[in-house]
Amino acid sequence: MSLQHSSNQEHVLRPQAELQLGGAILDEYGNQILITEEMVQAACQECEKYWVRPDEQD
Repeated sequence: MSLQHSSNQEHVLRPQAELQLGGAILDEYGNQILITEEMVQAACQECEKYWVRPDEQD
Protein backbone atom coordinates (compact mmCIF):
# COMPACT_ATOMS: atom_id res chain seq x y z
CA MET A 1 0.00 0.00 0.00
CA SER A 2 1.39 3.43 -0.92
CA LEU A 3 1.32 6.48 1.30
CA GLN A 4 -1.31 7.98 -0.97
CA HIS A 5 -3.77 5.29 0.09
CA SER A 6 -2.96 5.20 3.79
CA SER A 7 -5.56 6.14 6.36
CA ASN A 8 -5.32 7.75 9.77
CA GLN A 9 -8.21 5.57 10.89
CA GLU A 10 -6.44 2.18 10.80
CA HIS A 11 -7.56 -0.05 13.67
CA VAL A 12 -4.70 -1.90 15.34
CA LEU A 13 -5.28 -4.91 17.55
CA ARG A 14 -2.80 -5.51 20.32
CA PRO A 15 -3.14 -8.76 22.27
CA GLN A 16 -1.40 -7.22 25.29
CA ALA A 17 -2.19 -3.52 25.21
CA GLU A 18 -0.44 -2.80 28.52
CA LEU A 19 2.81 -4.59 27.55
CA GLN A 20 5.77 -2.30 28.16
CA LEU A 21 8.49 -2.54 25.54
CA GLY A 22 11.18 -0.79 27.57
CA GLY A 23 11.27 2.68 26.00
CA ALA A 24 11.81 5.61 28.33
CA ILE A 25 12.87 9.24 28.33
CA LEU A 26 14.61 11.20 31.06
CA ASP A 27 13.16 14.35 32.54
CA GLU A 28 15.26 17.35 33.57
CA TYR A 29 15.94 15.71 36.97
CA GLY A 30 17.13 12.39 35.53
CA ASN A 31 13.94 10.50 36.34
CA GLN A 32 12.87 7.85 33.83
CA ILE A 33 9.44 8.30 32.24
CA LEU A 34 8.12 5.26 30.40
CA ILE A 35 7.01 5.95 26.83
CA THR A 36 3.34 5.02 26.45
CA GLU A 37 1.22 4.22 23.41
CA GLU A 38 -0.60 7.52 23.95
CA MET A 39 2.69 9.44 23.82
CA VAL A 40 3.66 7.77 20.55
CA GLN A 41 0.23 8.42 19.01
CA ALA A 42 0.34 12.08 20.07
CA ALA A 43 3.80 12.48 18.53
CA CYS A 44 2.63 10.88 15.27
CA GLN A 45 -0.42 13.15 15.13
CA GLU A 46 1.79 16.20 15.68
CA CYS A 47 4.08 15.10 12.83
CA GLU A 48 1.10 14.59 10.51
CA LYS A 49 0.20 18.28 10.92
CA TYR A 50 3.35 19.16 9.00
CA TRP A 51 3.18 16.39 6.37
CA VAL A 52 3.43 17.77 2.85
CA ARG A 53 2.61 15.50 -0.06
CA PRO A 54 5.12 15.71 -2.89
CA ASP A 55 3.94 16.98 -6.28
CA GLU A 56 2.86 14.18 -8.61
CA GLN A 57 5.46 13.15 -11.16
CA ASP A 58 4.57 12.70 -14.84
